[in-house]
Amino acid sequence: MATVKSWIGSERHRERVGDLLSTLDVPSLKGKKVLVTGGGGFFGIHLARALHMLGCAVVITDKGTPIEDYSKDITFVQGDIRDRDLVEELCKDVNCVFHIASFGMSGAEMMKKRDFIESINVGGTENVIEACIKQNVARLVYTSTINVVLGSKAFDMATEAELPRIPPEEHADDYSRTKSIAEVLVLKSNGRQTQNGEILHTCAIRPPGIYGAGEQRHFSRIVGILKIYKANLGSPDSKTNWVHVDNLVNGHLLAADGLSAGKNHISANQAYFITDQTPINNCLFFKPIITGLGYTFPDAWLPLGVLYCLAFLSEIVHFLVKPFYNFVGFTRTEMFQAALHHTVSYEKAQDQLGYQPLQRGLEDSLAHLRQLGYGKDPETSSSWTSSLLFKIVLSITIIIVLVAVLL
Repeated sequence: MATVKSWIGSERHRERVGDLLSTLDVPSLKGKKVLVTGGGGFFGIHLARALHMLGCAVVITDKGTPIEDYSKDITFVQGDIRDRDLVEELCKDVNCVFHIASFGMSGAEMMKKRDFIESINVGGTENVIEACIKQNVARLVYTSTINVVLGSKAFDMATEAELPRIPPEEHADDYSRTKSIAEVLVLKSNGRQTQNGEILHTCAIRPPGIYGAGEQRHFSRIVGILKIYKANLGSPDSKTNWVHVDNLVNGHLLAADGLSAGKNHISANQAYFITDQTPINNCLFFKPIITGLGYTFPDAWLPLGVLYCLAFLSEIVHFLVKPFYNFVGFTRTEMFQAALHHTVSYEKAQDQLGYQPLQRGLEDSLAHLRQLGYGKDPETSSSWTSSLLFKIVLSITIIIVLVAVLL
């Protein structure tokens, strides 16, 4: 059923979601049939579990198999959102679609061909919208990203009204560019008439980095980079937002309910930042993980210019070795975003939807990484830092950085 099963990731979530649902007033979702695209991923499976516990008839679809276990009452359909016929069939009799599926967020995915990323993030979203129209779906909640407003300038506790969406042509990476295009498509579809004459209501959620037990995209890579370079990224004064998966589930449920007539469609045609309560420096955020795994948290900080050079080298190495080794480093966009001060406010979601972030820590995430074999013990560590390739890459990195500095 699932490629990775973790009691930390699944059982603990079931315990927490019961408390979460007891505090939420989302009556319009109870008993409804819902579809979650990208439902096999980290956030998707968490949202699907919560919807199921809320009493929904849940269908999830994903190109790959779910990363964790799920209730036998949840229907899983393996498929590609670029298949319009499939998406239309999945939307049959559905009341609300949560469109999460996307591609190109980080690492090697970011370096895929532009047309491929666009075919999923834009083409797939177009398929979802048209399927909603054809199958008379009443609500569509789109999982966008904070990247749609993230350019080269720092900002502090900014609101949605204060941060205009960056034009697609000004984005440095195809993920952000295509997510921006897709968000516009979704919001412009708000108010469209469905095939039987009803109205489709849409909204968008813009999360920052997501964390929680079971997360497999960011944590292991960032732990690795801090171990490799023995230094932190950027400046200790730069901060950003994170969001625990429980809080992101919370925000999606409230936004979906806000699309209903019972809530006067308050969230229709709106975009919301959903974050944890307190912004924090990216590296300091990971300090409990680094020390908890038995490593010494570094004191040094690498300036942005050096980080940019290292990331550029990482991209070169990726292209050189990808035919015979799955090297996943960091891209220049990732390094820049990690070091740039950018924080947003969830005030709009709080005022309009009643969103209030729950207090969450990193204990479950640390336990999950240990369960996967991360830690100082070389016999259980899954790190590649002891490999010959690592030593070669690190040596080349040092040489190139030194040459760049000297020149």
